[in-house]
Amino acid sequence: MTSLRISCVAVFLLAFGGMTAMAEPKRVVLPEVDHAVASLEVIGLDGQSTVYSPAQLEEFPTYEIETRTPWRDQPALFSGVLLSDVLARHDLLSASVIVVTAENEFTATFDRRAMTTAPILIATRVDGEAHSRRARGPIQFVIAEQDMTDSDAFDESHLVWMAMRIEASR
Repeated sequence: MTSLRISCVAVFLLAFGGMTAMAEPKRVVLPEVDHAVASLEVIGLDGQSTVYSPAQLEEFPTYEIETRTPWRDQPALFSGVLLSDVLARHDLLSASVIVVTAENEFTATFDRRAMTTAPILIATRVDGEAHSRRARGPIQFVIAEQDMTDSDAFDESHLVWMAMRIEASR
């Protein structure tokens, strides 16, 4: 290989080797656990309401993401379901904006860009255990730290904990 080719390869690796792809959740099968009493209501575009317990949410395909959040110095393994799967089940993928409401009435708005930029996990477990309110559960929206820092589509408001409702913006 000529020195010019070696130099070109080195420049390419330096320029593009540091680029990061969006973190992909790993598909997993979760063992049964006892969850805290909680529910997530999903209101479809047709106004139909469906309420899921954490265990019922886990009937969707389940995934895990190991990441840090602004409230955790060390990475934790979050397990749950993908927001996109829940939205698809309720024909909300076409909504231009969804609103997620927490038990304390905090609301977060997810525009189309936030809903499609990177996978969003609706976590029902942390480090293999049922997620608790004390640990920002029992139902928490989690986005991989890498995706949070690599995109301006997200901010801390998207990391909703004690989530209780998803609906299209009116």
